[in-house]
Amino acid sequence: MGGSMRSVTPGGSTPGKGFDKLPGMTARSLSHSIGLLTLLLPASVWLPAAQDARQARPTPKVGEFHVLKADLHMHTVFSDGEVWPTTRVQEAWREDLDVISISDHDDYHPFEKDVSADLARPFAIASPMAQGLGILLVPGVEITKGDIHFNALFVKEFNAFRGKELQAALAEAKRQGAFSFWNHPGWRGTAQWWPPIATAYSDKLFQGIEIVNGDSYYAEAHPWIGQYNLTIISNSDIHRPSLKAEERSLTLLFVRDKSLEGVREALDSGRTAAWQQKRLIGSEALLSSLFRAYVQTPAQIQPAAGTRTAALQLRNTSALHFDLKAVEAPKWMTVSPAQAGPLSTVLLTVRLAKDAPTTRQRVTVRLEVSNALAGPAIPLVVPIEFEYIP
Repeated sequence: MGGSMRSVTPGGSTPGKGFDKLPGMTARSLSHSIGLLTLLLPASVWLPAAQDARQARPTPKVGEFHVLKADLHMHTVFSDGEVWPTTRVQEAWREDLDVISISDHDDYHPFEKDVSADLARPFAIASPMAQGLGILLVPGVEITKGDIHFNALFVKEFNAFRGKELQAALAEAKRQGAFSFWNHPGWRGTAQWWPPIATAYSDKLFQGIEIVNGDSYYAEAHPWIGQYNLTIISNSDIHRPSLKAEERSLTLLFVRDKSLEGVREALDSGRTAAWQQKRLIGSEALLSSLFRAYVQTPAQIQPAAGTRTAALQLRNTSALHFDLKAVEAPKWMTVSPAQAGPLSTVLLTVRLAKDAPTTRQRVTVRLEVSNALAGPAIPLVVPIEFEYIP
């Protein structure tokens, strides 16, 4: 069954666009058939085949926290996506995700003549397979009112948002105890703190912001995270089938417990970071802790006999990427930049001046992690310490 569900259509994440708007009937018809084929078989019969090998993307613990990979914004044929709900679970398993939410639109159902508009169905259909594969499935809905969209997670009544105006729908989400976040704030142009957003925030109707949606990073919205104490969210907003070659945008959740309760507690506490291909976005405290947990540094360095060159060896134990350059070091030392790719060991060349100390020294080098944003246009800087042995 796994081999028969391979997709031939490249992925995409444009909000509100389904395959009914894609050119060409062949890819559309095939993709639709692939999704509907899953309906004919119970979820329990799907077992990963050899070609469905899981792509390991390790994110080890950071202190007391498990780091879970989450995509909390995705679509199926129950709104404007191209696949059946169980396909989203299979994709998540193959791509080594820990948490997903199928968040189909409340008021946009282009396939309603062919597929039920009951928004409880995607969760019900996907749940058995998610449970069997060990993936946490968060019940969710995308509140879709004009160009302003919100995701409501941990909803209890999926269809209660239909036909409501934005504020009423968000109030309903709050009544249900949902965690809500503002989706793709700049998808129609430069993001602005629109009056409906200001009203919703003043009424405490949402708690997070999707600062990354697919390939888009909304830099102009980044300051609002600190200004309004919003939880950082990053998602794929995937509509088409997912291909292995793609690197979907994810939210990293720093949870105390690998459970839905643990996920909710992390979201409420703002312990999240955005992972967009090579880019990381989060608070300085979380990103610093993550770097220290994932990048192993040497206790000491020593130049080869008769040379003024040494190697600073760093080992990355995670699936993340770190672009490194020294921004502060002793005057008698220069350190080359390097890129620490996933699960790799890299060498930073250390060159010593003629007046380098002739006795042991405790050295601190401050490294800029250029691809990690600890604030708007503010790269993360972390100190590393080691002993210099002449």
